[in-house]
Amino acid sequence: SPMGKRVRIQEVAARAGVSVTTVSRYLNHRYEAMSDDTRRRIPGVIDDFGYHPNVHAQGLKGYRTRTVACVVVNMAYPLCIGVIRSLTRTLENQGYRLIVSETGGDAGRERSLLEYAHAQRVDGLVLQTDGKNNEFLADIAKTIPVVFVDRAYHIPHTMNIATNNADASYMLAAHLFACGYREIAFVTEDERGVSTRIERRQGYVRACTERGVAPWILSVDESSRDSLGETVQALLGDSSQAGSGHTAARRAVYTANALLMMKLYPYFYGLPFTIPDVLGLATFDEPEWGSLVRPSLTCVRQPFERMGVRAAELLLSQLQFDVPQIPDAFYEEIPSTLVVGQSAAHPH
Repeated sequence: SPMGKRVRIQEVAARAGVSVTTVSRYLNHRYEAMSDDTRRRIPGVIDDFGYHPNVHAQGLKGYRTRTVACVVVNMAYPLCIGVIRSLTRTLENQGYRLIVSETGGDAGRERSLLEYAHAQRVDGLVLQTDGKNNEFLADIAKTIPVVFVDRAYHIPHTMNIATNNADASYMLAAHLFACGYREIAFVTEDERGVSTRIERRQGYVRACTERGVAPWILSVDESSRDSLGETVQALLGDSSQAGSGHTAARRAVYTANALLMMKLYPYFYGLPFTIPDVLGLATFDEPEWGSLVRPSLTCVRQPFERMGVRAAELLLSQLQFDVPQIPDAFYEEIPSTLVVGQSAAHPH
């Protein structure tokens, strides 16, 4: 059958020569009082139809765990915390519980968490992933609603909620150039096909190219102190030889996420020049501490509150109403905004 077409449970029952109740029992793994012959016959019919028992199938209405699993890469990202909080609120209002787990970017760990969640019969899945288990996720998406947040992937039946990473990154880099910084170092993590990191780099590179400035990109491992130290040395370059610093080229550091800024921030204290006069600082993401430090942090505020609410709304629309699965991938973009702090400024 074509993707997205629903086969009614009545059709399966008719072709298998059994009652709707029997098919429903089979789908819910209740095999008691069912002959071995019937138990073998029903899956064959289901396969012939290309029918996937999912939350939209009539007869499954009553079987709900009323739980949703949320699997994220790293809870230290402000986006993850923000999305989880607004997801929880929106789902709990409708009587659903959220189970949260973290993969640390480990594909094997993610796979086992997904397998466990599916075995526990969660009603839906919200996911931030590196994209290494997409074939498995494509199978899961045939049976329950799957929403990708932050990092989008084009997988049939899935829903994607993302922000305008490339444009927002361009906007922040353009702001730094407008403040008069002549060199802007972009500090990022290993991209490994992660869409958000690639898009943020692209936005930064576009801002450089338009101004005839060579992009300066540094990749750092945020979990390694050596890597952080080397990055700081690279950022200083020859500016540290400039004595009082006012003769040095004004230079800015733009980190691709707030976790990187938090890890690098302590290193910026001991530098021989002042922020923002000689060194500008900015980050994608708005950390909670960004408004507390002095000078306050210039950053890109991601709409994670809205992203979490929309992810919940999309899940609930599939769970609460008998809507057909979307055959193709659904994509929705919610724009980020520039927050102008005092960590980057025009020269006095």
